[in-house]
Amino acid sequence: MELKETMLSRQEIFSGRVFRVTRDDILLPDGSRGIRELVHSHGGVVILPRDAQGNVTLVRQFRYAQGRVLLEAVAGKLEPGEEPFSAAQRELQEETGFTADRWTDLGWICTSPGFLTERLYLYLAEGLHPGEQHLDRGEFLNCETMPMEELGRRIAGGQVEDGKTLAIYLKTVLLRREGDCNG
Repeated sequence: MELKETMLSRQEIFSGRVFRVTRDDILLPDGSRGIRELVHSHGGVVILPRDAQGNVTLVRQFRYAQGRVLLEAVAGKLEPGEEPFSAAQRELQEETGFTADRWTDLGWICTSPGFLTERLYLYLAEGLHPGEQHLDRGEFLNCETMPMEELGRRIAGGQVEDGKTLAIYLKTVLLRREGDCNG
């Protein structure tokens, strides 16, 4: 049996500033019909800025959906039609003030593939140059720099719960072990 689901029809339920929601009637692999409710997103980028001493910079910001402040990797939404690498450069500069000489493309992740179309593109930024933050209107965050090992301890201790931050940390550590991330 081919594991494929085919859309028969789509109804738009909601269209907002950040995402839209559809209800799709689908044909299942066994020939029966089903329903999928999807959240459509343009996706986003996640950046882990790492300096020459092995320190990484993250951001602390209040996340309304969680009702508290979280420690996260630098990240932002893709604008419609925007290339992920351009968005990563923009977001790094806006949120931290940094620009970077070297970028490593760490691939992408599906954040919640059961109902969300979002892909997050992951980048390691090195060869950092400081500058001024240029936060978006209504964006409030604080930068926090720490050794990469400290981030690992915080993740292991449950103090970092953000999925995109866990993913970019894991990809960076695994690639560093294989020698692909400049030590």
